[in-house]
Amino acid sequence: MSKEAIIDKILSDANLKGDAIIGEANEKANEIISLAANQCKDYLYKSKTEIDRLTLEIDERSRSVAELDARKLLLAAKAQVLDSVYAKTLEKLRNLDKEQYSALIFSMLENAKDGDVVTVSEREKDIVTKESLADFAKKKGISLTLANKFGDFDGGVIISENGVDNNFTLEVEVALLREQTETKIAKEIFG
Repeated sequence: MSKEAIIDKILSDANLKGDAIIGEANEKANEIISLAANQCKDYLYKSKTEIDRLTLEIDERSRSVAELDARKLLLAAKAQVLDSVYAKTLEKLRNLDKEQYSALIFSMLENAKDGDVVTVSEREKDIVTKESLADFAKKKGISLTLANKFGDFDGGVIISENGVDNNFTLEVEVALLREQTETKIAKEIFG
């Protein structure tokens, strides 16, 4: 064989071997690409499933939060209505005509005991005077003293006994009334 034929044979064998290696490399590359594509599909499917699950979870949480916020707003509105009811009650008590207001104040004084000191606000200065208090105490058979200073409240009385104050101010009386009646009134108003 001639040199040229040997060189052609070597080149031909090399080309065949190169083509085989390239073919094998392409097959391996296709396998790797196919595996990677399947892994990507699986990852995307799992990711989409996870995203869908998280979206539902977030949606449920948002709905729950919105429901809680709505309940809070409703409760705040109901509390405002109840506050208004008791504020109007207090205002009506303060605006009773003189005869009714006087009867209310002296009914509070029914809680007084012998030797007590009675403190009134400026609102009662013409109702509970030294004279009217003395007449009231005489009818009860006890001794009461009218405090020298007006109390820092707007309506009602404070009856002091040995340094202990019994608070019959209108604010306290309405607050006590609220404690006793708020549940019942709320049921009547809101059902």
